[in-house]
Amino acid sequence: MEFQKVKLNDAVTMQVISYSEQLMTAKFWFSGPGFAGTHHHDHEEVNIVVSGEFEATNGEQKYRVKAGETATISSGVEHDMKCVSGEAVMISVWTPARKDLLKLAGL
Repeated sequence: MEFQKVKLNDAVTMQVISYSEQLMTAKFWFSGPGFAGTHHHDHEEVNIVVSGEFEATNGEQKYRVKAGETATISSGVEHDMKCVSGEAVMISVWTPARKDLLKLAGL
């Protein structure tokens, strides 16, 4: 099953790839920095950079993440993935599923 793409803001489009109660995977297309500032949630998260480059904020740490690399975020930690290459693609995985994002996707 293929899910529809959803524009989250002027710079980010998301498409859910798969989901269950305990696991969710989504693909993101960036055409700019992404989101405004850090955020946190009660989900574990893995971000896999498919193309482009990001500056990851993971708690107190900041580091670059390039295509083929990952950033793993623990539950409750302030974080952000800022696109620094202009355009980029990233796949994100959460456990449990992000019900807020599923709702935005109409699921």
